[in-house]
Amino acid sequence: MNAKLNNITTQYRKFNPSQVLTEGQLNEFIDYFEDQDRLSRTRLSGVGVVCGFKSTFIDLIAQPEMMMEKAPGPDTSLLHTLEIKQGVGVTTDGDLVTLRQKGATSSEATIDFAAKNYKYYREYTDKFEYKHFRIEGQQVPLWELITEDEYKALGANTEGFKSLYDFRDTIYNKVIILYLESYSNEENPCQDADCDNAGAEQVSNLKVLLADSGSVTNLIARGDAKDTIYKAHNAYEELFNGLPKVEAKRVILDATVKTALDLKARFQKATDTAVKLSSGFGLIADMFKVSVNLGGQTLINKLTSLFENTSPRLEDYQYRYDLQKDLIDTYNEIKGLILHLDVDCCPNINSFPKHLLLGSVGAKLEVGDHNRLRHSFYNSPVTTNDDEHYERIIMLANRFVQKINGFQAYIGPIKITPSRLDVRLGDKAIPYYYNVNKPLLTQWNFEKTKTDRETYNLSYHTTNLAGDDFVQNPLNYNIDDNDFYRIEGHLGMPFETAYQNINDLKRQYGLAFDVIVLLLNKGEKSDVVEKAIATEVKTVSIEGLRKQLMSISSDISREKTDSKSALLSLSKLDSQLKLLNKVDFARAADPTKEEVTIVKEDPRKEEIISELLSEFLERKSGLEHLAGVERGGAFVLICGSTTNNQVLADFSLPYLCCSKEKPNVPPIALDDKASCMLGKTVVIPVLSNDYDADNDILTVVKKSNPSHGTVVLNSDNTFTYTHDGSSNLSDSFTYCVNDGKADSNIATVFISVKSAPVAINDHATTQIRGYVDIAVKDNDYDLGNTPLTVFIKTQPTYGSAALNADGTIRYTHNGASNTTDSFTYYINDGELDSNIATVSITIAPPPCDSGMDVVFIFDYTGSMGGQIGAAKAGANSIISTIAAQSDKKAYRLGLVLADEYTSRTASSYHTAPAYTSLPASQKFVNTGLGSKFQWITAMEVMSVDNNESTFKAQLNKLNNPGGGLSLGYGVGGPEPTDMALSRVVEHNFAGAFRNNVAKYVIIITDITPGGNDDTANGTDVTEMTRLKNICLEKSIKVIVLGDGVNEKIDGRYIWRELADGTGGSWNSSYNASAIQSAIINGCGGTK
Repeated sequence: MNAKLNNITTQYRKFNPSQVLTEGQLNEFIDYFEDQDRLSRTRLSGVGVVCGFKSTFIDLIAQPEMMMEKAPGPDTSLLHTLEIKQGVGVTTDGDLVTLRQKGATSSEATIDFAAKNYKYYREYTDKFEYKHFRIEGQQVPLWELITEDEYKALGANTEGFKSLYDFRDTIYNKVIILYLESYSNEENPCQDADCDNAGAEQVSNLKVLLADSGSVTNLIARGDAKDTIYKAHNAYEELFNGLPKVEAKRVILDATVKTALDLKARFQKATDTAVKLSSGFGLIADMFKVSVNLGGQTLINKLTSLFENTSPRLEDYQYRYDLQKDLIDTYNEIKGLILHLDVDCCPNINSFPKHLLLGSVGAKLEVGDHNRLRHSFYNSPVTTNDDEHYERIIMLANRFVQKINGFQAYIGPIKITPSRLDVRLGDKAIPYYYNVNKPLLTQWNFEKTKTDRETYNLSYHTTNLAGDDFVQNPLNYNIDDNDFYRIEGHLGMPFETAYQNINDLKRQYGLAFDVIVLLLNKGEKSDVVEKAIATEVKTVSIEGLRKQLMSISSDISREKTDSKSALLSLSKLDSQLKLLNKVDFARAADPTKEEVTIVKEDPRKEEIISELLSEFLERKSGLEHLAGVERGGAFVLICGSTTNNQVLADFSLPYLCCSKEKPNVPPIALDDKASCMLGKTVVIPVLSNDYDADNDILTVVKKSNPSHGTVVLNSDNTFTYTHDGSSNLSDSFTYCVNDGKADSNIATVFISVKSAPVAINDHATTQIRGYVDIAVKDNDYDLGNTPLTVFIKTQPTYGSAALNADGTIRYTHNGASNTTDSFTYYINDGELDSNIATVSITIAPPPCDSGMDVVFIFDYTGSMGGQIGAAKAGANSIISTIAAQSDKKAYRLGLVLADEYTSRTASSYHTAPAYTSLPASQKFVNTGLGSKFQWITAMEVMSVDNNESTFKAQLNKLNNPGGGLSLGYGVGGPEPTDMALSRVVEHNFAGAFRNNVAKYVIIITDITPGGNDDTANGTDVTEMTRLKNICLEKSIKVIVLGDGVNEKIDGRYIWRELADGTGGSWNSSYNASAIQSAIINGCGGTK
């Protein structure tokens, strides 16, 4: 009976339409897919017993509870039966094996049941001569089992079957075997026309067999066919069971450890596993064919010499104890992997091609039990990660050997290497007592070696590590994943030097652990010596220091002394060099002396706080030797005494600890400053500038409340201050801090309350095309009374806004017809911006009470004597009215004459001093049409404020031939009063009108305007309309008095239209009261 997979079909044919198929083609097709199915099971899933097949022999004595459960009452049909629960397995030939029950036909079976109970047996002879049942061609004794139903189905063919009761005494020494009888029935000749069912039947009968355990053991050892899979994996089970249990003893210190020899004895007593390690690792090395090359020494001798001896240069027994721990960790890691080797990449087809071993009858199959003579399930690597375990074991075994060969008594500077605590050894930093060469690096960490990153392990020794800075200097980089610090290089060093160097490294890298020193005894120093040291004046010899340096340098370079002696000499020299930091050079008496006197200091100032081990153990416990310290722990240096001050060993505590209790230094609280917005809240972290000399954790205590707000102490030791919204801009409250033992001084928190300045909306008025300077800050305010700066936010629509140097804003209107405009601004107090304020602008003629500019234009012809006389007579009352309407604001007065002659150079007054003395800019003679010349004269210009006296003086010169001007003759109406108006409003002939004051032109005439041609026509109407528009643009109101208002041009009262159109007035009367009334009415009041 051959295994199906010994020869597999690797191809098949595709069929064509109407093709005549041969039996070979069809069988080839079936064989191909059957072979693939079998290969998928064995190569991609695995082989062996997957689950189930638990067996129980039901016996009234052995299994009474089973009887009651199965058949309560008098039914004893299950008594003395072998129950096998349903299960599943895969043979190495790819057969899927489960228990079966006969179906409706001979080719059918059912598997949906929980268990089968076998009651009968008979001797079994394998007619197919299955080699796995034979030794040297002879079958071992086997018994076939059948159930009660199968027994009954045999009818009369039950010859040879007996009850299992016969095996009741030996049943538990028998092994259950599931065996597939696989064979082909001979083909029957076709007897009729229908031969569709012809062909050899392929049979696979499942037999349940029993065999003596001894016979099965012999089959495995000497059978004609070898079950290499079971044999190999069973050897792993037996190896595991045969390996000695090895664990490292702790080094426990107590008060009886008082000398260096006592300490060494504790370490050496805990280093006693050489025999067990040698025995156990020897078995592992033999199983996995690992070479143990120890330079000719046996493993036991090598381990014994390493564990018991110390280096002549250094008492390194603690590191030899650490070596033992490392070896034990590696040994136990290997041991733990041995039972996880149930993986087979290409299972041997001939190991169990048609059978499965289910183990001894009644095997419990509990978790963790090793069941002999039962196939396990041997996984394909695709279903598990256990396929790497074999490689891991080989690597770990080689690492075991490499660590033994690479152990070294090394002396070097102190270094701290980040590592990890509760992980496998390969995930930790490599200790400095190993020679960190390439062979060790290759074997240290499986995952890193597998990814070609073995040089990225961390270690004290970095020469052969990767050159990346995070490997060479790991403490400069993220150490979140490192919860342990290896501290190495301090053994044998004076504890003062070691303590200082470790603390320097701790501070340099910001590491969280404490360093303390414990002494085994007090040493031999007497009280007399102590006092002498306390009062001694130390000196340093410069020449002596020079000789020591030269001697040490020479010894080291010539290897005259060992490293330990050189290190101790350097340490002592370092102590003397440090004294130079304390030299008072100013007090050096004699510069010719070689010795320098050291300033006396209290020796306790630099004393390293130490304590006797025995006293420490009365207060604290938990000392463990770890060759370093975990994060947040305490690193403990163990020394003999202050005189025998070499570091002998190190231990650690899992918590920060702990010198003798020192007097508490109260904390110090410093005043704080904070700022807060008016009516708002601020959180104040007061602890940031407070401190405690003992580095105790501080808590905050509120002592007093603020005056203008509230304050709440938060759980995180911050304060939340809320201002009450009042105008008080400073506040304060007090607090102290407590270190758990005492309060600090009282500190004050000074609060500066910030208030944003407030900008108030403003209003201003200006004329068309006028401008106005607006003092926007006048109504703005800031509670802090700080200087305010103005910033324009947005520009107006119908003009422009510009910031003046004095902080005012000049608005300039662009002449648009809109009567309102606006822009926005804000202010700043040097820190905070205000709200946005709006400046609203009204575009209108300025009111009279803003000041007045008034220009009088007189028709200065012969017919105007009476009007001029009336003006002169009422001058005082006219000016008083103007002053009253100006409401104490400045007013300005101008006086212009309009006359016309037939000569350009001669007039009735051209030679009068009152005329000739006028500046040329105030005299204008225009050449008109038809030999007409218009004489326009500015007797008074608006150059100064309140020019009443000069105005009166000039007015009195009118129609005054004796001391002023003769009245002009004219050449007949009309007169050039329109030209005079043009010179005033367009050319500033009587002086420039001021901005933002009321502007008036008062024309006194008895005739229509005639321009430059002494003719009143449509041209003059057009000109007057133009002048009216100019007056409107400049907010100039025109008042016309005299009979001229009754005169028309082309049927239009031209003077009335001018007055009405500019917002002025007209009146045929020309006396002083008429002038006064016109001014008052124009100003809109009764003043």
